[in-house]
Amino acid sequence: MAQLLFSTSAFRPDGSSVEDVPILLDERMRLIEPVCAWLMHIALVRGRTRSSQTWRTYGEALYDWWQTLEANGWAWNEIGPGELAAYRDEMLRPRGDSGRPLARSTINGRLRTIGRFYRWSVANGLMSQVPFAGQEISLSRSRPLGFLAHVDANGGRAQANELTMRHVPMLPRPLVPEAIRRIMAGMSARDRLIVEWAVTTGIRRMEVAGLTVRHLKRSGSEPMIPVQIDETKGGRSRMIYPPAPLIDRTRAYVREERAIVVRRTAVNRADRDPEALFLTCRGQPMKPRRIGAMFTAAAEAAGVTATFHALRHTFAAAMLRFLQREAQTNPELNPLLTLQVLLGHADLATTAVYLRVVETDLSVIEASVDDLYAALL
Repeated sequence: MAQLLFSTSAFRPDGSSVEDVPILLDERMRLIEPVCAWLMHIALVRGRTRSSQTWRTYGEALYDWWQTLEANGWAWNEIGPGELAAYRDEMLRPRGDSGRPLARSTINGRLRTIGRFYRWSVANGLMSQVPFAGQEISLSRSRPLGFLAHVDANGGRAQANELTMRHVPMLPRPLVPEAIRRIMAGMSARDRLIVEWAVTTGIRRMEVAGLTVRHLKRSGSEPMIPVQIDETKGGRSRMIYPPAPLIDRTRAYVREERAIVVRRTAVNRADRDPEALFLTCRGQPMKPRRIGAMFTAAAEAAGVTATFHALRHTFAAAMLRFLQREAQTNPELNPLLTLQVLLGHADLATTAVYLRVVETDLSVIEASVDDLYAALL
């Protein structure tokens, strides 16, 4: 069966090191050339896709599709809508590991990735036509209009892959402060700090994993400390603002718990103290998946259904309500635009969903504001 690998720092296609580029091999360990060529194009050429997490998502989608091709004896460049529809329908059936089908958002994401690959293949002469048709759909009226909506000649309609399914996204679900406290109760000092960074700044798993000791500037008289992070989704640098007490507690972790781990594991490492802020018990940098697994396990132990990303939702909803309060005395403040910058969203419509969250359950959001940001008000 096909194998999915990722490049290391030794991969230097243009003289500079490029890590985490997906590489797909067939059952005989040969490069699957059309897929690898497209993934190389995405990672090395296409300017709009700079996130290694996006590369991984694309690689995993094509890896799953190639396994399906091999299992059914289908040639990748000879399939049509029927084979793709069968693949989609198989993903809709309950899976053995969980007993549930894949989420429609996951299925649609895989189909869109496969669609991108085949359109690129046609554009580069590897196929004569894409193996699916497009259809015109109406964009949701609940989605906030863009700034140039008044000059849009499409009339609120767009082309979509006919194989994708209707999917109504659920509103983000912030966690109430009590649930967060229950989850943190059984955590180590390191893991509690990770949760505090996420819930007070809104950073993602990969951004937590990208924090280094150098990010811990000495706190002064300001209640929040500006910190620039570069390991972000999309590779766009942005500023986050952790509370000064959190910076102080994190510096204490570096001096005490982290220093012990570094000394204990230094004998087994040829390199020096790693720059990563949060380390495993073996002295290795915490990876995004490990961070997510850590939080999920702690949530399950506390009887709370939540993923690490719920901490970002909690920050976003609470911060939006905080900014709305501030705007009452400062009319020049635009809460939604400010939140967009804090979250690092490229599209304001992505941020605008939190307006509906605040409107849906204001009591929970008010409790989060008072509990999480009382020291800053």
